[in-house]
Amino acid sequence: MDKDPSKEQAAPRVPADAVAAPHQGAIERLRPVHLYRAVALGFLLLLLYRYWDQLTHVFLLGYAASILAVVLNALRGRLHIRRKWLAAIVGLVVVGSVVAALAVAMPLLIKQARGILQTGPQLEELLTRWEQQIQEQTGIDVDIPHPANLFKSGGGQGGGGGMMGRAATFLEILFIPLILFFGGLFALASPNERLLTPMMRVLPEGVRLAWYRIFQLLGERLIGWAKGTATAMLAVGLLSTAAFLAIGVPNAVALGLFNGVVEFIPLAGPWIGGLTAVVVAFLDDPQKALWVGIAALAIQQIEANLITPWAMSRNAEVHPFVTLFALVLFGSLFGFLGILLALPLVMLVWTLVQVLWVERAIDTDRERIAPVVSD
Repeated sequence: MDKDPSKEQAAPRVPADAVAAPHQGAIERLRPVHLYRAVALGFLLLLLYRYWDQLTHVFLLGYAASILAVVLNALRGRLHIRRKWLAAIVGLVVVGSVVAALAVAMPLLIKQARGILQTGPQLEELLTRWEQQIQEQTGIDVDIPHPANLFKSGGGQGGGGGMMGRAATFLEILFIPLILFFGGLFALASPNERLLTPMMRVLPEGVRLAWYRIFQLLGERLIGWAKGTATAMLAVGLLSTAAFLAIGVPNAVALGLFNGVVEFIPLAGPWIGGLTAVVVAFLDDPQKALWVGIAALAIQQIEANLITPWAMSRNAEVHPFVTLFALVLFGSLFGFLGILLALPLVMLVWTLVQVLWVERAIDTDRERIAPVVSD
């Protein structure tokens, strides 16, 4: 027998306001949080857009000082000395070495550098003669950049802007190494209490282990890179000086030191040092320039195939293809400092991607991957 629908008890009705009230309260509680986060994110993006050059400059200086602190920390691990004592010893040794170099070696280097600069008029005459010969033979009006143009003032009729610009550049070149050096020493002396520990506390508890691994892995790679780079700079400087002295190139010591210093610049550094030595030798004797070019190529082959593979840690090796595009990318974004720190920046990005994405999300870092291109 069918039930009478009229006799069924109607289900109790819940007011719509009562159903929506809890959800509405949660929404009301979440809206201010999301609003504050959106405002804070927008403010940070505005600051980043407005002060991009200044912020990236400070970041690169801090990163360079951190690299120095990492290298000194590895030295402390080998010597088993307290951090503060090692920072004091390194500071005294470096300052004393600079003072001794200024007192003893600087007069010789200034003399040789002055000799290199005195070849400027000869180079100017040579470039002018080349321009005339090209124009006579081809009819093309060629304007080769002359060294003298680099020293002309660029601001104002009286040159005041150029003088101020050069003064600011000189002060920046002078103070940047001091900032990096003392920043690295301060980070070495007390890295945990007021630096790394507050940084780790800011991070959510679930990602602290990942960032701890980032610091450890990035430190190992930076140590390997610094060891290989320093060894290559020292080897190239000594080999270049010996080769230039044997060939009889004028100002061989200054040129050898310059070759060792520019070896720090990846890919482009060896070419800069080698071409500079070839030009100086050519102005003295064209036959010497040929031997200098051969010696520079031989030294670079020794450095690339013997010295760097022996000194560089395997974790710090970067493919030349990646290095080339890293120079273009970071040079475009950050200028000259980006070029100098191109490889450390590649290692930073590489480590972040490996730990935060590959190991945490994909978890295939240890799987064997067949080569994409056959050898």
